[in-house]
Amino acid sequence: MRVENSSTKTQGKIKKIRGTNRFVARILRRDEVVIDRRTGLMWQQSSSTQAMAYPMAMTWVHYLNKCGFAGFTDWRLPTLEEALTLLQDSPSSAGLYIDPIFNAKQRLWMWTSERGNADLAWYVNFNYGYSQLNCIKSSHNYVFAVRSRA
Repeated sequence: MRVENSSTKTQGKIKKIRGTNRFVARILRRDEVVIDRRTGLMWQQSSSTQAMAYPMAMTWVHYLNKCGFAGFTDWRLPTLEEALTLLQDSPSSAGLYIDPIFNAKQRLWMWTSERGNADLAWYVNFNYGYSQLNCIKSSHNYVFAVRSRA
């Protein structure tokens, strides 16, 4: 499924772009975001500062909404399908399977909203370019929140 964005309205200050023309980095209310021109999704440019278990990932997203990150209150964990749209076929110069426009100071394992069962959730591994199920209580991954751009 491809999410189309019919809006051409832009907000915020344009920041110099790294990476491909598919992604545009913006600063909105002093928060850095990346807009995916292909899917119309808006992502946090930097992930959570720490890896965390799945329940804490949900708390992190709630915190972003409470603070109005980048002026919005509809941030969420990405679906597996949305997260996989960030996965590149080959590694970048930094050795990660994600566009370098995303701030990747830490090695990236990203939680998604997709659950396998009560104990497992899907995550995407940008170190090696794959996704798999992971234990939600003992595994720690980073959070890249996303929102559908209106």
